[in-house]
Amino acid sequence: MIAPLKKVIVCLDHTDMDQGLIENACALSKIAGTTQITFLNIIKDFNLPDSVLKEFPDLLDKALEERRNEIKGLIKKHFKCDVPTKIMVRQGGETKEILNAANEINSDLIVLGRKKVSDSVLSTRIARRSPCNLLVIPQGEKLKFDKIFIPVDFSDYSALSLKRTLLLTKDLKSKIYLQNVYTVPSSYRYSGKSYQDFSEIMKGHAIKDLEVLIKKAQKQEQELIPVTTLDKDGKVIDLILKAAAQKKVDMIVMGAKGRTATSALFIGSKSERMIRINDSIPLMIIRKKGAVAGILETLKDLG
Repeated sequence: MIAPLKKVIVCLDHTDMDQGLIENACALSKIAGTTQITFLNIIKDFNLPDSVLKEFPDLLDKALEERRNEIKGLIKKHFKCDVPTKIMVRQGGETKEILNAANEINSDLIVLGRKKVSDSVLSTRIARRSPCNLLVIPQGEKLKFDKIFIPVDFSDYSALSLKRTLLLTKDLKSKIYLQNVYTVPSSYRYSGKSYQDFSEIMKGHAIKDLEVLIKKAQKQEQELIPVTTLDKDGKVIDLILKAAAQKKVDMIVMGAKGRTATSALFIGSKSERMIRINDSIPLMIIRKKGAVAGILETLKDLG
């Protein structure tokens, strides 16, 4: 049984992006069954010699308290929801402290912001080792749930992505696009069919599989719409993003792994590429909670 996103961590970075993240956390909590939101900020540039810290032993504590008060002010101004909130300010490496916090509170979702002009190193690191779901929101984007796009490869993770989306939008009349990107196997030439003819055969199977998936789905108010796309050049993620942009969707939801991923500790290559190149559409990466066993051991390698 898939559970609501009860415990959510929102990672603030002490920039003008924080306001949007706080407002989006409120919007999400209204439909996600959230019971607690932890606003987390990492002070990562507080490196002073031991001699200085010895002379001013309360320097770090004062810095943490000042940052905590700043966040409290932002929450009071921009968080217009009744969900209980908690503020957590720490000093150290971002990846390690975010994962530590998520593990400590048994988080169901980590929310990160992404500057459109920056790289995606932090998001990728968190996605690789997160013990729970991850939501990456590009700077300036406001969360909406009218149109949601789910890449489907008929794996357990794509099925989980659909279940998560259906639960999230259970009281909404959302349009949910289910896209299967299919290919023509190189062995098609042995069938006596042309490439075009065999691509139509593959498309027919994709449509039938999507219809079965839609028929089994326990939808309520949502509309499930099948989408099929032929991949000729091995550029699956580019095709997903192109189709999502054409549909003007509000969010992409995809599994941490697909059919070919093996280790629960890492995400699949397609999900990782999506995180790296998608800087315009909110992206939720779905992971089976608890799939990353021994998370504390993985933290030893992180800075």
